[in-house]
Amino acid sequence: MTERKYIDWHSHTIYSDGADDPATVVRNSKLLGIESLAITDHDTMAGYREARAEAKRWRIDLVPGVEVTTTHYHILGLGIDPDNDRFNDFLKKVRDLQEKVCQQRIELLQKKGIPISLEKLKKNFPHSEQRIGKYNLFMTTLLDKECADYLLSHGYEGTKKDFAALLGSKGLVGKVEKKYFVGSRETINEIHSAGGIAIVAHPFKQTKSPQELDSLVKKGIDGLEIQPNYAEKNILYQEYAKEKGLLMTYGSDYHGSSFTRPLLGRADKGFDNLLDVDEFFNSRRVVHV
Repeated sequence: MTERKYIDWHSHTIYSDGADDPATVVRNSKLLGIESLAITDHDTMAGYREARAEAKRWRIDLVPGVEVTTTHYHILGLGIDPDNDRFNDFLKKVRDLQEKVCQQRIELLQKKGIPISLEKLKKNFPHSEQRIGKYNLFMTTLLDKECADYLLSHGYEGTKKDFAALLGSKGLVGKVEKKYFVGSRETINEIHSAGGIAIVAHPFKQTKSPQELDSLVKKGIDGLEIQPNYAEKNILYQEYAKEKGLLMTYGSDYHGSSFTRPLLGRADKGFDNLLDVDEFFNSRRVVHV
């Protein structure tokens, strides 16, 4: 009889846009009853590497993971060999591109009079291998006194509402020209080359209907993610996965306690986040590191 585990295979730490360090995510997941965790920072596996010692200490299964930013989708790589040089070079390439995207947003903010700079951002987020994005940019506007004073004098108070107003999809600088992104086909191929499984993250956020994922299926995507925190929004995508014979994973997309996406734990949210981990990886002949 195979063993099923409670999983949460989508979480973030301070190495991308999360508020907690990797050890804190591990401990909180264990205390909530999670048995298999994936730290999936954007475009870096530094958080996973730092979490390994704490995961061993708490006897929690830690799956090597990452969330890759592509032109149109976020794609989770799970079960990747964390020491694969080719894949680590690929992630470095993606981080470098995302820094250019961040610079685009900085320049747009500067045109609006906000005294932000890439130097200020890197001063506040100095971790090596860290991926910088919109969250880091927003936090810098709060941490840097010059920026904070300017925004306060213009009616901003440093709340989530202000994040949306500045950097949300409909915000002041939410949209940028998409010239510094890797493609989904390249990403899927690189994940597979490193022995991993490619999963489209939160598909209900990135498409208007499951049928839009047909192109990813043709490119070799292995599955899609179910996010129990969003309940009924997953239903059509769950049906699509079954129809197409795709794998399904479960994740919270946890970024920290100040966000509205809590770690999954064992709470019944309409979706069962129990999974046979070994069977899952064996189904695609992936080596679980």
